[in-house]
Amino acid sequence: MYEMHIAPDNSSGLLVWHVIAKQAGSSLCGQAVDREADGMRTDRHCLPCMQSLQDLMAARADGAAEGRPDGLTA
Repeated sequence: MYEMHIAPDNSSGLLVWHVIAKQAGSSLCGQAVDREADGMRTDRHCLPCMQSLQDLMAARADGAAEGRPDGLTA
């Protein structure tokens, strides 16, 4: 399970949405994120986090498809 939290971008310092594994202390890109930060808004997303999440979901789908003879995921 993953959560989205707002924190500064590593390179620009702008606030962006980061992806964090439920039990992790930092985002998928390695940025420390304050889970308690409230009241901040942005439409920007951390591209390294989003790419990592996409890769994780693709690997999960590939693993699920391996168990089915038709190659489809459940």
